[in-house]
Amino acid sequence: MTAYQFRQFGIGAVKWMLLGLVLLWAAFPIIFMVMSSFKPAAEIWAYPPGLWGSHFTFGNYEEIGRYSPTYFRDLGNSLQVTVGGVVLTLLTSIGAAFVFSRIRTGWLKLPGLLIIVIRMFPPIVVVIPLFPLMSALGLLDTVTPLVLAGTAFSVSIATMLLKAFIDDIPIELEQAAMIDGCNQFQAFIRITLPLIAPGIAAVVVFVAVGLWNEYLFALIFTSTEARTAPVTIAIAVSNPDGARWGQLLAMSTIHLVPVVILVMAVHRQLVQGMTTGAVKG
Repeated sequence: MTAYQFRQFGIGAVKWMLLGLVLLWAAFPIIFMVMSSFKPAAEIWAYPPGLWGSHFTFGNYEEIGRYSPTYFRDLGNSLQVTVGGVVLTLLTSIGAAFVFSRIRTGWLKLPGLLIIVIRMFPPIVVVIPLFPLMSALGLLDTVTPLVLAGTAFSVSIATMLLKAFIDDIPIELEQAAMIDGCNQFQAFIRITLPLIAPGIAAVVVFVAVGLWNEYLFALIFTSTEARTAPVTIAIAVSNPDGARWGQLLAMSTIHLVPVVILVMAVHRQLVQGMTTGAVKG
C-alpha cells in the first residue's frame, strides 16, 4: 500500500467512525426505549445496564390497558388525524405546486410569499384565536380541528417541496401529451404526477410524522374523546402517583412502530427522490 493509499484509507476510516458515532448518538434513545420496554420496571434504570435485563418480559405491554385504558383508542385518533391530514394536504398541495411551477405570472408571487410566511408563525399564535371559533362550531373534542389545523401548517412546506420536483420535469413532456390530444389536466395526471412520485413519498413521510407526533393542537382542541396518543403519553408521564416507566416505554415503542412501517414502505421512493438530479445527462 502506497503512502497515498494509506492516507486515503485513514481518511475513509475516520469518516466512517465519525458517521458511526453520530448514528449511535441519534439512535441511542430509541434503542434504550425499545430494549427497556421489555425489561421489568426494577431493571430499567439498573447500572450497569444490561441488554435485555435478566428477565425478558412482555408484561409492560400487557399492563398498558390497565395503566392507560384509553391509549389504544387515542392511538386510533392519532391514525385518523394523520391519514386525514396527509390526504387533505396532498389534495391541496399537489395542485398548488403545479400552478406555482407552470404558471409564470407576477401575481402569483404574493400567495407564494404568504404560504411561506404562514409557516413561520408559531402554532400557538394560531391556536388561541381558533379555539373560540372551533367551540362556536361545536368541533371541540373531535378530530376535525386537528386535521384542519395540521393541514394548514403542512400545506405550505408540502407545496414548496412538490414545486421543486415539478420544476425538474420538462414541460415539453406535457406539451407533447397535449399535442396528442390531452388537455393540461390530463397531461398532468398521466405524465407529471407519476414522475413526481418520489416527491409525493417524501411529502407523505414529512407530513405524516408531523401529524402523528402533533401535541399542541390535540392538547388545546381535545379533552377526552378525540385525545391523541402523544397527549395520553404526556399525561401518563405527569401522573401524580408517579410514572410507570415500563408501561410508558412500551406505549412509546408502539407509537414508534407505524412511522417505521411507513418509512420502510416508501423508502425506495425516498431514495429515488434524494438521488433525482444527482446525475446529469
